[in-house]
Amino acid sequence: MIHDTRLFMLLSLVTFTVSIFPSTLLAFDEPMLSISTGNVTGVYYAAGSAVAKMHNKKRKEYNLRLLAEASEGSVANIQNVTDGTTAFGIAQANALDYAQNGEHYWQDAPVNNLRSVLGLYTEAFTVVAAVNANINSLQDLRGKIVNIGEHGSTDNIQAKSILGFVGLDMEKELTVSEVPTYEASELLQQGRIDAYLYTVGHPNLSIKEASHGARKIMIVPPSTKYVDALLEQKDTLVERVIRVDYYKDLANTEPVRTFGVKAILFCNVDTNEEVVYRIVKEVFENLDLFKRQHPAFAKLTPERLSTKLIVPLHPGAERYFKEAGLLR
Repeated sequence: MIHDTRLFMLLSLVTFTVSIFPSTLLAFDEPMLSISTGNVTGVYYAAGSAVAKMHNKKRKEYNLRLLAEASEGSVANIQNVTDGTTAFGIAQANALDYAQNGEHYWQDAPVNNLRSVLGLYTEAFTVVAAVNANINSLQDLRGKIVNIGEHGSTDNIQAKSILGFVGLDMEKELTVSEVPTYEASELLQQGRIDAYLYTVGHPNLSIKEASHGARKIMIVPPSTKYVDALLEQKDTLVERVIRVDYYKDLANTEPVRTFGVKAILFCNVDTNEEVVYRIVKEVFENLDLFKRQHPAFAKLTPERLSTKLIVPLHPGAERYFKEAGLLR
C-alpha cells in the first residue's frame, strides 16, 4: 500500500513540475542558472521551482532562465554554491550559520563567500512517531529506535543538538538509525523504527505517506518548557505551529507548537547584482502568486522575506529591499 501511495505522490509531483516548466523537456535557447534545492518530494524543491517560476515570467526580457535542481539538501547546496556548481541554493538558517562560523560539517573551515537573497518559509522541528510506540513527549524517545537523518545532514545535526539539549544520551538511551529522512516513513510503517526526527516545511509528502500506512502515526509535541528555552537561547530558531489538518489520517487533533528554522535562498558573493535584484523583485511583485505555489508559503510577508537571513545580504537583494522601504 505504501509503495502505491509513494508512486501516486511522485507521479502527481512530476505532473505539477511539468506544469510549471513544460519547456524543460525541450532544448533551451537562452542562458540558464540553477537553484540547488532538495529531493523532489520536499518543500525546498517546491520553493526553488516557485522562485524560478516568478522570474521566468520575464525570462525573455531578462534573457535568462532559472531552473530548480534536485539535490541532497542544505549541506550539498552550500557546497554547490561555494564551488560554483550552481548559482543559487536553499539552506536552513542554522546550516548557513554553521558554514560561516566553521562549525559541524565545516569545522575549522568557515565559508565566507555566501550571501543571502530571500528568506522563505520556516521549517519545523517535527517528531513523527508510531502511536503504538507510546511516545508522547521527547523524553519518551528513551529506549526507542529513532531515525535522526543521514550522518552529516542538517537533520542529523539538528536532531543530535535537540536530543542533547533535552538530556537524552544517544549512545546509552536510544537505538539510533541514520538513514536519509525521506526513507523514514517507509521504515516507520515497516516497524523498523519507532519514530523519526525531521526539520521540514509542512505539509510534507514524507509525512503524508507515513500517515497513509496501516500503522497509525502522530506528531509528538515538544514540551512548552523546551520550546521556550530553545527559542530564548538560539537566534537561528523561530516559533512554529504545525497544522495537523494537513494530514487527515494523523492521530493528533490539535495543532503542535514547536520551533523551526527559516529556509533561505542564497548565492555566492560574486553572483551578478542585476540577476539577484531581478529575482527578488519578481518574487515581491508576484508575492500573492508565489504564496499559492505551496501551502508552506501561505503566511509569507515582505518582512519575513527580508529578515533573519543569517549571512550578509547580497548587494542585489539589499538594493531591492531599500527601494521597497524594508531597509534603511
